[in-house]
Amino acid sequence: MPRKSDPDRLPHPGRTSAERRALDRIGCGEPPRCSPKTLRNLLDAGLIVNQGGETRRDALGSYRVPSYAMPIPVHYAWCSAVAFTDEEMEAFERELEAQA
Repeated sequence: MPRKSDPDRLPHPGRTSAERRALDRIGCGEPPRCSPKTLRNLLDAGLIVNQGGETRRDALGSYRVPSYAMPIPVHYAWCSAVAFTDEEMEAFERELEAQA
């Protein structure tokens, strides 16, 4: 994740914290876990698309589980923003080696 000390690397400038959390989850392939209003804002802005979802069944009957994804250009920008720089990756790898 980007460092708080580097505001230029924020992956979703101009978005609320709830919208940023939902986008980060969707970018990682997880469900957004946000309010319907937040979801609608992201859909309306074109930052996510509805993938349809799947129908599941349990003891109470069938239910639909929606699925969302980022369009490729949005996902590319998100990946670039949250990726480590070369220097950060080297420091992270040194830290991991030190812990081993």
